[in-house]
Amino acid sequence: MKHVSIFLFFLALSLSTRAQEIVSDTNYYTLPSQRRPVLTADPDQRSGYYQLNADQPVGRRRADHQLIDEFKEMQTWYAGAEGGFRSDISTLSNTFNSLVSNPTQTKAVWSILLGYTYRNCWGIETGYSRSPIHLSIKIANGQNPLDFNYQNSGYGIPLRLKRRIGLGSRSANGTGFWLTAGAWFIPNGNGQMDNFRLIGYSSRSRGSRTDTLRLTNSATAPNRLTGLAEVGVEYAVRLSSFLELGAYARTYWGLGTALRSELTYTINSTSETKATMTADGTGWGFGIALRYIYGRQHEAKHLL
Repeated sequence: MKHVSIFLFFLALSLSTRAQEIVSDTNYYTLPSQRRPVLTADPDQRSGYYQLNADQPVGRRRADHQLIDEFKEMQTWYAGAEGGFRSDISTLSNTFNSLVSNPTQTKAVWSILLGYTYRNCWGIETGYSRSPIHLSIKIANGQNPLDFNYQNSGYGIPLRLKRRIGLGSRSANGTGFWLTAGAWFIPNGNGQMDNFRLIGYSSRSRGSRTDTLRLTNSATAPNRLTGLAEVGVEYAVRLSSFLELGAYARTYWGLGTALRSELTYTINSTSETKATMTADGTGWGFGIALRYIYGRQHEAKHLL
């Protein structure tokens, strides 16, 4: 019996030792630094990273792009600059038999803007724009016409809404056509401007009486807030995950007179005729825009 007990004791000790020598398989565990990230704050930059690593297996790259496709851009915040040209169309009530005309002015303009887009469908932007309203008076004078040009304070504050349209509305980023509409707030603040007085002589035929012609002008910029309404179309293309380039064309309608000129034409100090010329910013414009996207937010297309 004693020998049987000793045998059972050594048998149990042997089994215990074998159980302690079992080696655990730790291949399922990977250090945190070696784990492949599942979520990313910027799918576009993640996409660029895997494109640079072309030596990865095809299956791995396909899986990565499928993961990126699971995200869509929800919101963006950007700062941008615009540059282009804008025209000013003025009105003239009387030309004094083609003595006076009001040619359309086309001048360079620029803007600094901040903007926001939602789901790549809606957008809003505002900022500072250097876009003076001009009034041009041309006086016939043989081969050397006289030009007089006036402008208001020159700056405005635009507020613009944007809506993407067309096939581009299904794009994964801001690329596509956008309809835009907005309003401008324009302080004039110049008050009385330079005046001019011109005198000339005219005779219908040799030996006939010579007439004395006088033309005076008084130009003002009303010291009050005026505005513009605009409608336009824009095409934007995403150059990278943080740069966007756009081209736009817009039509403007003036909301209030920004510049006014009162003209008086007299002949021999007896016959007097008056005319009024006004400019309110009505015209058209075109240019390009460059935007820097400094903030973006994404969401998963399919939540588990």
